[in-house]
Amino acid sequence: MAQRSELDPARKTYNLPCVIAQTLDVLGDRWTLLILRDLMAGLQRYNDILESCSGMSPNVLSDRLKRLEAEGLVNRSYFKGLPPRVEYTLTDKGWAVRPVLLALLDWGRCFAEPLSEDKIGHSVSHDFAMRVIPTFSFRPETAADLAARMTVEISDCSDCNTWTLDIHDGHLHPRRHGAPGADVHLRTNTQGFFRFIRGEDVAEAVGELTGSPEAALSIQACFQTH
Repeated sequence: MAQRSELDPARKTYNLPCVIAQTLDVLGDRWTLLILRDLMAGLQRYNDILESCSGMSPNVLSDRLKRLEAEGLVNRSYFKGLPPRVEYTLTDKGWAVRPVLLALLDWGRCFAEPLSEDKIGHSVSHDFAMRVIPTFSFRPETAADLAARMTVEISDCSDCNTWTLDIHDGHLHPRRHGAPGADVHLRTNTQGFFRFIRGEDVAEAVGELTGSPEAALSIQACFQTH
């Protein structure tokens, strides 16, 4: 693990031999875990992450991404074009933070007091739900040998009409918009999609399925059922 003082001598560190303290030197800054959450949930561009983390300043996001890249948790890729673009993706070390976020989810469900809508100023958007719920319901251990692509067209969601769910290398990679080469295409509504993810109904029962029902079942089996 890189020492924080080597990356930014002016930045405070716990400077303790405790592994928890050393981990907090890497992950403990405000916004860092939420940025990792969004990278896991398919956001790759600076502006998309900034929009998702409402209240974070552009300077803070730039700082956090640079630190995560220096720590080896994030890769930064530059693509030439008109306009050129920069995308951020997780390394294996970055993906290894996922169990930490799952543990925080479990703890929060047991002990955190949910904020009311009037306190947070907005409800959870369709876009957020479509990215985050599948991401953290996904079970990597069931997908080690699976490579599959599913496009999902959501009929009642104006801000996130079509999504692509790619499964490869034991990870789920959700992203906005459709992509070619899908094994299955499902047209449904929001509730139908979540019934599918929760294993309550097969794809054909929640909407219009194009492609292999067997491939849809293999994809469905990669998510936690309730």
